This record gives sequence, C-alpha cells and structure tokens, in this order.
Amino acid sequence: MNVVDTAKSLRRAMLDRALPQRFVFHHVPKCGGTSVGRALRKRYLLSQATVVPESSFRAFEAFTGRSDRERMLVDVLDLREQMLLYLMYEDVRCISLHVRFSEVAYDRFRERYKFITILRDPAARFLSHYNWSFDKPNAHARIEEPLEEFLTTDRARQMGASYSEFFSGLPSDADFGSAEAIERAVLNLKKFSAVGRLDDLDGFRAQLRDRLGIRVRIGHENRGGKGRSSLTLSDLAPETKAEIQRICAPDIAVYERAFAGGMDVRA
Repeated sequence: MNVVDTAKSLRRAMLDRALPQRFVFHHVPKCGGTSVGRALRKRYLLSQATVVPESSFRAFEAFTGRSDRERMLVDVLDLREQMLLYLMYEDVRCISLHVRFSEVAYDRFRERYKFITILRDPAARFLSHYNWSFDKPNAHARIEEPLEEFLTTDRARQMGASYSEFFSGLPSDADFGSAEAIERAVLNLKKFSAVGRLDDLDGFRAQLRDRLGIRVRIGHENRGGKGRSSLTLSDLAPETKAEIQRICAPDIAVYERAFAGGMDVRA
C-alpha cells in the first residue's frame, strides 16, 4: 500500500469513528433548509457536500446549450440527482442539496445512508418562494410577473406541487398534481428517518438526535427573504389567498397526510 492509499485508509477509519452516520438532507426550497443544511454541514465539516442551485443550473445551461429557462428549471433536477449519486459513491457522510427523492439512490444506499427532510405549511412556502425569486434579474430561477399574474402560470402550478415533485420519484415530465404523484410522495416520505416541520424545529432536532444520533443547533439563515417582494399571507386579498390554496392543493394533500397522526418514518 502506497502513501496515498494509506492516508485514504486512515481518513476513512477516522471518519468511521467520528462521523459514522451517513445521510442525505433533501432541501425543498423555502422550508428552512438553508439553516438546517448549514447546521448539519458544520457538524460534519470533515465530510460534507452540497450542490449550489445557481452553479448547477449554469453548468447544465453551458453543457446543453439550451435557453428554454422554464423547462430547464425542471430538467436540471436530473443533473442534481446524478451529482447526489456521485457524492454517495464517494462516501460523503453529510449531503445537503435541492434534489428529488431518488429511487436509485434509495435502493442502492439505504443500508448505509439515512434520508431526512423538513417541510413547511404549503401556502406559506409558496409565497416565500415567490418573494425570494421575484424580480432578481440575473438569477436562474427568477420570477418576473406580479403575484396575481404569476398565479396564472405553469410555473405557479409547478411550485404548488413541489412536495409531490420532490418526493414522488416520478420522472420530470409527470403530472405532479395527480393522485398518483401525491400517493407516491406520501409513501416515499415514510422511507425517511426524519421528516420535520419548520414550525417545530425542536421536534426535528429531537428526531435527528434519536434516529440519527446527531445533535445540532439550527440558526436562522435567509430569514425574511432577500427578494424584492415581502408579501405575507395576511397581506393578501381573500380571493388571492384562496387561489394560492387552490394551486397548492397537491402540496397540502402531501403535507396533511405526512403528518396526520404522526409520520411513521423509517427508523
């Protein structure tokens, strides 16, 4: 065994002692995941990785030469799933990224890795996502329309089905508002070892402690948003709020079923 191989072996042994639990944190946009992801990565400084949304989109854009931005926002998730698999094959212990649930990753790594996520009230998540993305000229995921106009777009309907998109395991051209997508998302979330709620961070920390053996302190990153819109649900006219609830019906179905009677997650 040469010096490099010896060093790699020693590092692996050190990580097995210091950070034995491997996991993937599925970061759904605007669910408090920036705070959670950074807390976990600080705890796992010796072996952690993320995939930056902007950089991965720009890499996808450069490689494909495409300019159909709205569709690329969906298709880039395939690249991020491939990057997730790469990091798992590299045996990175803490992986935190905007990535859909991967049947391939779960089937191949479920004995070594645990899967975790945190969710948020769907209507609040939707509006926070809009606020964050509105009128950011150079951002890959920018939203250009005023809220009432945006609510009529395909992008709005996609955002209202973010949970079924992220957790159903269906291909990117699926109907994520369908009963099948919702059912699959709920079933796949039951494969997770920890599914938290943004309004109960103490409960999520307890899940991480009890089910993964990880103790973390979670701060508040991105709080209040840095977008040019700062709307809250209480600011909206009743009919606008009702339309957001209607658009978010798929996510509401996943959210309510996920937490009804307590999430029966995988230990």
